[in-house]
Amino acid sequence: MLERVSDADLRANQRAEELAEQHRAGAHPTAHVHYDLPGQAFTVVAPQGGASA
Repeated sequence: MLERVSDADLRANQRAEELAEQHRAGAHPTAHVHYDLPGQAFTVVAPQGGASA
């Protein structure tokens, strides 16, 4: 997990998408947003490991 944004913030999804975009522009080109239901938060994640050729 790269980032966590609590859904208590009304703009949490938008903020998580912005953070994912920043990560995609940097070291994590596959970063994307998931919703963590038990944790009630949006999380920005990126697969660990090397890229396949």
